Amino acid sequence: MADFFGFAQELLNKGRAREGDPYADAELYDLLVREGKDDHFYVRFAREQGGRVLDLACGSGRLLPRLLKAGLEVTGLDLSPQMLKQAKARVGAATSRLELVEGDMRDFSLSQSYDTIIIPYCSLIYMHSDADRLRVFQNCHSHLKSGGYLVFDFLAGEVDLGAGWPQLAMQGIHPFTEDILISVVQIKGLSCDLRLLNQIDYSYPKEPGVPTITVYSSMEAVVSPQRMTELLLRAGLDVEGVYNNSSLLEYDGGEECLIIAQKPREQKETS
Repeated sequence: MADFFGFAQELLNKGRAREGDPYADAELYDLLVREGKDDHFYVRFAREQGGRVLDLACGSGRLLPRLLKAGLEVTGLDLSPQMLKQAKARVGAATSRLELVEGDMRDFSLSQSYDTIIIPYCSLIYMHSDADRLRVFQNCHSHLKSGGYLVFDFLAGEVDLGAGWPQLAMQGIHPFTEDILISVVQIKGLSCDLRLLNQIDYSYPKEPGVPTITVYSSMEAVVSPQRMTELLLRAGLDVEGVYNNSSLLEYDGGEECLIIAQKPREQKETS
């Protein structure tokens, strides 16, 4: 299956763009992906449980400083070493209660158990099959303390088939180079639960020079809350609530969903 389509593919075919890795430039990633609207919820929820929290797919660590400030012992896990490097720099000297781990959320083994595990920013979109999602939930179960919570958000509903219209995703000035940045995103629905995202970044240098065009591709899964609930139950977790988002209003069919699940208290704790 081709990674690119439409204008992104045309730019590559004509040699006008280069293919890039969106996670290779963590500083640019932070500019493109700003603070999420559910950030305060995740920090508040983890603080209420206390103890240890595991931030899966922590990325460049946008939540880590606030989790540490809340008095928690924090572990951040991510697949990208570039992102973890940025996370370490973001936290700075406040590392005494922080552990950063390079790893895959489907296959990790840590020495500690946690009061709360969070998977924010819809990071489960990169788990493209029920088998992958089940592995994530089983890992979470084995790393949660008895009565501990798993909280995550994801894209719900169904994908519209075919290519949609390109949309402006971001425009701004790079905080370090002062290059002008414009990012355009186009989505192509491949099936009812899988979509291909193409991103085109235009960079105009501060000093006179040749603009650069970089294209990125990612595959994203869209999953119904019912399927997520079934997988959580198979992993041994109880589903406490299925919500639209951090407002904790009962899910009513939108494209965003947030689930709170708990490891049953009668389960034996992982040492």
